[in-house]
Amino acid sequence: MKTILTLLLTVLIASAQGYKDFAKEMGYETNYNAALKKAKIEQKNLMVLMITNYCPWCSKFEKKTLSDKKVDEAIKAKYIPLIINKEEGGFPPYLNTPLVPTTYFIDPKEQKAYYERMGFVNKT
Repeated sequence: MKTILTLLLTVLIASAQGYKDFAKEMGYETNYNAALKKAKIEQKNLMVLMITNYCPWCSKFEKKTLSDKKVDEAIKAKYIPLIINKEEGGFPPYLNTPLVPTTYFIDPKEQKAYYERMGFVNKT
């Protein structure tokens, strides 16, 4: 029983760090306030991806869609990309969602989502 618990804890910790590795590799922000400041300076909207540690679709979305070079270039041309782990908090209440992954497109001046998409999205 101890072995199973230790293994489960190890997997959860590894998956919790996974999104930070993805963010670092892809150049995504992981802090809402820092991303908001950057969006205002660069006069771009925010693209916020809300994820959790336990979500296999979140990981699939990162690996299959957001890691695609053309998708990444299109996102970064228009948006400041931000990935937030719902379980860690540190985001405004209007971004709290019951389903993950959820992608929000936000006007940084009004700090309001003008479009929201729940679930996995393929690269096409």
